[in-house]
Amino acid sequence: MDVLAHALKTLHQMVLFACFLLAGCGWQLRDAQVVPENVGKIFLTSQQPNELLLNELTLALKLYGVESVRRDDQPDYSVVINDYRRIRRTSTLNSNARVAEYQLTEELDFVILDTNGRSLIGTSTATVERVYEFVENDVMASSQEERTIREDMRIDIIRQIIDRLRVLPPVD
Repeated sequence: MDVLAHALKTLHQMVLFACFLLAGCGWQLRDAQVVPENVGKIFLTSQQPNELLLNELTLALKLYGVESVRRDDQPDYSVVINDYRRIRRTSTLNSNARVAEYQLTEELDFVILDTNGRSLIGTSTATVERVYEFVENDVMASSQEERTIREDMRIDIIRQIIDRLRVLPPVD
């Protein structure tokens, strides 16, 4: 099972890298985000343990040409993740009164600060919702589908954070 989990994690990272690589080479999907080149250095931090999210956000910023640095390196801006909520609710029931679909929601509250610690855009919330069919006869496949959907949702959350960076004033 550990080998499978490692393989899935590696595959997820490769897909994420490929998506951001395509964005970095000049090819863009419709409505793709563009981060200004002169945004400067950004420090990422979270008040909860969100290492995977922070690593993926760091990779995404790097692919957009934005340097993610430590607090000691005097960043131009800081992105502070205040709260990250992952919710799963029953969406619909089948004729036997069992779960037919689940609704997944991910919400992330964050703030962007300047070098003096002042909030630039106030607290923002990035939200993503998805519904997936739960097949009770194949719980393993349904669990894998939920993991895949959550990974896609995390990428959408990252896109929303990057989209907020477009409004930052350029660094000289």
